[in-house]
Amino acid sequence: MRTGGNKTVKLSPLAILMIGLMFGVIGLTYGLFQRFLPNMNDARLYSEWGEKLDAEGGKLPQAVKRVETAQAKVKEINDKWDQTVRVKTPPASVSAGGVNVAVNPYQLTVDSLLFRDNVQSAVNRQVKAGGVTVVTGPLVPAPTDDPETIMSSYYNYPNTPYPVAIFDMGQVEVRGTFSQIAENIRAWSRMPNYLAVADGLVITGTAPQLTARYNVTLVAFVRGKKISPTIQMARDKAVAGAAAAAGVAPGGVPALGAPGGVPATDSRGGGRGRDEED
Repeated sequence: MRTGGNKTVKLSPLAILMIGLMFGVIGLTYGLFQRFLPNMNDARLYSEWGEKLDAEGGKLPQAVKRVETAQAKVKEINDKWDQTVRVKTPPASVSAGGVNVAVNPYQLTVDSLLFRDNVQSAVNRQVKAGGVTVVTGPLVPAPTDDPETIMSSYYNYPNTPYPVAIFDMGQVEVRGTFSQIAENIRAWSRMPNYLAVADGLVITGTAPQLTARYNVTLVAFVRGKKISPTIQMARDKAVAGAAAAAGVAPGGVPALGAPGGVPATDSRGGGRGRDEED
């Protein structure tokens, strides 16, 4: 190295060594903080992620097993329900003693009266089971004669996912021996075509002749794949059909290709449908 006056300064071997060590430390520090440590942190994160994936993968067979178990339970419940439906559901036609809720609402009000009478006949036979003497028998409520509300008030639809008639028949009073009364109570659970529940049993009197009072509720799960349309739906369909026949599109606008102007209609927007005339 040269300085002022053209003098040369020579670095000792120790100074050269120290300078080299200093540059080496700088390089190592850069590599440590810029390369090694970040890579090690990334490696740790990937390792932890891999462990989590392995743990979740280990749970997969258990999850599959739980799904299979749940599906088996659902099938078991459905099978039991199918068995219940086969023996605790009234027939799907009035002629067979049941009811068909797919007919028009006006017809359904008539059919429901017949259905109610058929249910009452079945209840009258059932209440005598065990050989008891009936003092006060159960009474099946009558349906409404309003076609607008027959489905909701008598068959609880759409308040329930499917039509179901629930009859609260009040208190029943029978007389007989203890064994006769016990058999009478048990027989309600075996009643065909209906799900009957007897509860609130109270027995009074002196053996051998006793008096029993209890309440009876009857449930009828209605068969069928179709539901009767509401009156409003039927009326709208009839009006739309009458308007189409007269060449009027919905809303009173003349249909395309219809001759002349808007035909005269009554205040309801069209003529009466076939169901309304009948």
